[in-house]
Amino acid sequence: MKNKKIKNLVIGAVALLAFAFVGGDALARSLAELNRERQEVRDQQAELRAYLRIAQEEQDTILAELIMLDLEMMEATEAYINAQYALEATEQNLYETENRLAEAEAEREARFDILRNRLRFMHENNNLSYIELLLGSHSITEFLNNREHFRRIIEHDHNMISEIAALEEQIAADRDTIELQRLALVEQAAHLEYTMANLDAHMDYRIERLVYIAFAEEQALYNLAQLDTAEQRLSMDIAATQAREAAAAAARRTGSVNLNADAPMTWPVALAPHVNSPFGNRPNPFNPRRTEWHTGVDLRAPRGTPILAAEDGVVVFSGWMRGYGNTIRIDHSGGIVTLYAHNTTNQVRVGQEVTRGQQIATAGSTGNTTGPHLHFEVIRRGEQINPGPFIGLQ
Repeated sequence: MKNKKIKNLVIGAVALLAFAFVGGDALARSLAELNRERQEVRDQQAELRAYLRIAQEEQDTILAELIMLDLEMMEATEAYINAQYALEATEQNLYETENRLAEAEAEREARFDILRNRLRFMHENNNLSYIELLLGSHSITEFLNNREHFRRIIEHDHNMISEIAALEEQIAADRDTIELQRLALVEQAAHLEYTMANLDAHMDYRIERLVYIAFAEEQALYNLAQLDTAEQRLSMDIAATQAREAAAAAARRTGSVNLNADAPMTWPVALAPHVNSPFGNRPNPFNPRRTEWHTGVDLRAPRGTPILAAEDGVVVFSGWMRGYGNTIRIDHSGGIVTLYAHNTTNQVRVGQEVTRGQQIATAGSTGNTTGPHLHFEVIRRGEQINPGPFIGLQ
């Protein structure tokens, strides 16, 4: 789920960046559109920043978990090594105990052989040896001594066998105890091996997750930088649009505009600058309840005011155009054409070369108008664009 969220963030940011950078000329987009685009960019920025915060928190958590897992791994490894040492020592002890037990069994068996041989000899000789030993005594004292000596030999054999049997029993018990210890150590070592493998798997998973988060963070930071650039550009476009709209509103209120002296074209009316209606969306002059796209700017020009060529060029049209009335079009090369409409009279002909500031017509209200003015357009490669920057409107 986290991976899908990151992917959606990246794709969404890329799509929005593409729209922000190639979405068209800012001058052709309304203030509402620019604000909407900027808000979308800011929403994406907020999502990416939120993701980066979450990613950083997850990284911190994973690093803390890795530290704890590493400590657990060190403890488990140390315990496993100790268990291996203990197991080796126990197996050595068990080996030595088995040897001692074998030696005790061999000694017990040897003692049994001696006793069995002695008893067999006595039985085969009908106890004559024992009787002869007693009868061969020269005195009562010697007799008693010989009898006691023989008794001690038998008793010694029995005691030795008993001691060997007890030792054998003790060694066998020790062997069993050591074997239990060995089995416990084997089980402990196996458990520790499983624990270390499990810890290793947990560590591998967290390391893989860290690598993935680092990659996703890099992508998010790149997209965020791109979004920051897009947001700055949109903010500049919004500021410029607001300034143009404020200037146009001020012009409508005060009846004058400020011109940029470095504009590439001259003001096309022989009169103090004044904009009646700017380029772009506006209420329809004949039906204020409806809006329309105004393809040029309407400049104040009472009837008969001289209309001037905005720049050097060649007249490519001079005549009547539907809706525009008397109209002139001048080609300035480089794909730029200017249009002058609603004239009372046109004073140039097609093919005529004109110079910057030359009078080409007189203002009027021919065509669809609500009063005398100049409708001025700039057409670039067949597309009507905002003429304001060309004639110095700020």
